[in-house]
Amino acid sequence: MLMLHRTSHYSLSLCTVQHGYLACERKISNYLKRLWKEGEVERHKEFQTWAEFENRGFKKPEYTDCWIIEKYGLPKNELKKDVINVNYQKFQSWDARHARMRQAVYKPNEVLVKVHAASINPIDLAICRGYGKNLFNFRRNFLLEPFSHFIKMGDYTEFPLILGRDFSGTVVDVGSGVHDIVPGDEVFGAQQLFRNGSFADWICVDFNCISQKPATLSHIEAATLPYVALTVTSALKNFIKNATGKRVLLLGGAGGIGTFAIQYLKNKGFHVAVTCSEKSNSLCSSLGAADCFDYTLPDFNERILEEPRYDLVFDIVGSSNPEHAKSMLHNGGTYVTLKSPLVQNTDDYGLLFGLSTSATSYLKTSLFRNNIKIKWAYFAPDRLALLEVAKLVDEGLIQTVIHKTFNFQDVPMAFEMLEAGKTKGKIAINVSGLSEATEKPNIEKIIHL
Repeated sequence: MLMLHRTSHYSLSLCTVQHGYLACERKISNYLKRLWKEGEVERHKEFQTWAEFENRGFKKPEYTDCWIIEKYGLPKNELKKDVINVNYQKFQSWDARHARMRQAVYKPNEVLVKVHAASINPIDLAICRGYGKNLFNFRRNFLLEPFSHFIKMGDYTEFPLILGRDFSGTVVDVGSGVHDIVPGDEVFGAQQLFRNGSFADWICVDFNCISQKPATLSHIEAATLPYVALTVTSALKNFIKNATGKRVLLLGGAGGIGTFAIQYLKNKGFHVAVTCSEKSNSLCSSLGAADCFDYTLPDFNERILEEPRYDLVFDIVGSSNPEHAKSMLHNGGTYVTLKSPLVQNTDDYGLLFGLSTSATSYLKTSLFRNNIKIKWAYFAPDRLALLEVAKLVDEGLIQTVIHKTFNFQDVPMAFEMLEAGKTKGKIAINVSGLSEATEKPNIEKIIHL
């Protein structure tokens, strides 16, 4: 009897366990079915979104044509066109070439853009030659593997690099945290310096790097503005308040940054003077420069010093220094330069020693020139600044200045022209080759806000 009781008890316990297992299995099965159904709904929505773009010639990116470098050097030696498989959703440290090239939204604040047009900047030429190889690559590595910069495992996270900062194109996918932009919107923007750039069919960017493009511009025109605009607004955002009547001297007025800065500062109320060659005088004057100083003349410095002193000297080309600028500024005036030693120091001395050397240099420079303010300026993404620029463009207060436009296969020729110098305004790249890149909207149908 005791044995029978034990056997019955055992059988009952076994039945209870089996029943519990089956109940758990049903719950898991139902949960998986629900997930599958939800996944099917999401995939259906995703398919509908992409189907709309396939009718316009867009396809979900699996491969991208792009201009890359595999090592640092002169563009004519290192720049090459490649086709990269980008159908990867996650970073894979053992297959970094594919992982780094992925063109898919996987963060809430990311936006995927079909690139119609891009433009070339001096920073692209500098990065190709190795500028920022330590500082930018530290940031690049940190994105992929937080400790990879300290545990050396080769250069797998550094190359290949896609060059190009500026772009204008059509949004084809957005992250869950993106607001105010939806697939189908026409946008323009500038990629962060440590991420792969815009000389490609597709570009995945942070939401803060883009905004709706100016409605009155073609994509090629719009692509010439973002990097220079964000460089200028970042450099001068602390000095444009109550600017009416203040005097500013731009050192280098005919390039991409200079031609934008003239118009932007004039619209903020500054009296703008520039340095440029005699051939660029008419261009700078037409954009709003009140005074143009020909830097090729032997009495160039004397002519500037004969003028009333300035409230701000903005050194775009790195042709001055605080001591020289001091003679052109009021007491308490500001010297802003785009040629700071920070990145170069990290290239020369390594990351940690380069940063400490730069900090020491900045403090030393500032302490011994108390009668003027000094600022090292950099490009910085800013969506609100881009929105302001788009509004100024659509109001007719800022115009684009394009030196020449190249087709996508001719990107090396664009680099050659930039290296030769003496360009007026920007060099644009027609990336997509589609009619959307060059078509200018019907301005008469656009309502200005």
